Formats: sequence, C-alpha cells, structure tokens
Amino acid sequence: MACFTCRSGSFRSITLAMAKAASARLRKVGVGKVATDWVTRAAICERCPLRVVHRGVSYCGTPFLHQIDRDPALDGCGCPTRDKARAPEEHCPLTTQGSDANQCRCKWCMGSLAVNAV
Repeated sequence: MACFTCRSGSFRSITLAMAKAASARLRKVGVGKVATDWVTRAAICERCPLRVVHRGVSYCGTPFLHQIDRDPALDGCGCPTRDKARAPEEHCPLTTQGSDANQCRCKWCMGSLAVNAV
C-alpha cells in the first residue's frame, strides 16, 4: 500500500479507472446507458493521433496501467476507445484544436466540426 501513498493522485486514478472498467462491463451486458452517437465518437477516436493499439485493442493513449501518471491532453486517458465512446458521461480529452477540454469543447461535443477537424 505504500506505493499508493507516495504519489498523491495515483490511488485516486486507479480507483477511477476501476470504476470506469466496471461501468464498461455492465454496459456490455446491457446494464446502464449507452451514448446514442457512440459509433461516431468511436470513429473520431480511430483517427486520433493519441490512439494506440495494444494487443488488438484501441486505446486513448498508452493503456492506463502502462502509464498511471499522465496528462490526458498530452497522453490520452488510457481507456479502451470503444468503451469510452459508449459511456454517455465521458468526453474526449482533446478539443478540436488539440488543447485541454476544460469547457467541453471536445471533439465529440463539437459534433460535425470535430469530424472535419480530425
């Protein structure tokens, strides 16, 4: 447990990732909401420069457990892109201009402008 206390955000990041993974599993079995435009969101992710394919799975940046401490705007969030796209409460870590998405001007929320900007 000492490894989690040496970095202030590591334990929080890991527990958040575990909660997201559990939500994704529940969505796969039909429990929970799925974003209506998840196919479009996933297509945007597939063209993103942050996308990494590891063992046949597309990730938003390096897979989370390979890089726990990260800046989402630079490194992505580490989530599988298809699971992230299906979650209605999730947002892309990038804006259409490539900067941090603090005001929800992310690629997904910008709609058709984002598709053309990728």
